[in-house]
Amino acid sequence: MEEGKIIKIAVVGPESTGKSTLCRSLAEHYKTVCVHEYAREYFTKKKNIDDFSLSDLETVYIHQLGNEKKACKTANRFLFCDTTLITGKIWCLEDFKKVPYFISHNLTKVTYDLYLLSNNDVEWQKDELRKGSHNREHIFRRNKEELDLLNATYKIITGTNEQRLKNAIKHIDTMFAVTK
Repeated sequence: MEEGKIIKIAVVGPESTGKSTLCRSLAEHYKTVCVHEYAREYFTKKKNIDDFSLSDLETVYIHQLGNEKKACKTANRFLFCDTTLITGKIWCLEDFKKVPYFISHNLTKVTYDLYLLSNNDVEWQKDELRKGSHNREHIFRRNKEELDLLNATYKIITGTNEQRLKNAIKHIDTMFAVTK
């Protein structure tokens, strides 16, 4: 399908709130594709999540948007995106107190039809790429503030495991008149 005809849905929120799992599950449910968080791939290769620069973050989000554009060609009605420039902006501000040009310049230009803001009501899971250095409630509020600044359409997704997926599906089905 052409990029303009795809409904783009982004999943954002604090780390370890089930965003990646939700994206994969939604893509499977709607028989389409999702764009994985490129930062995971990038920092796995780099092997040190604690040693990064603004330039690294800019590179991550350039690739992230490139991957979204490619995925639009194979998506089936919906495209689920496991992060956005909002995450990049927050990450940059939290760690460096400034945002690279690419991220700030494109933040209002790259849009999504719906954002799913993942609440932090799930237990934090440690892994080698999670810094865990930021308060999840603070990051949740920062995401909500950014969505409000963009005047974005979003739904807060709550619940654990299967309930979280059901809540997201309910919002999507209602908003985009999905029939079974």
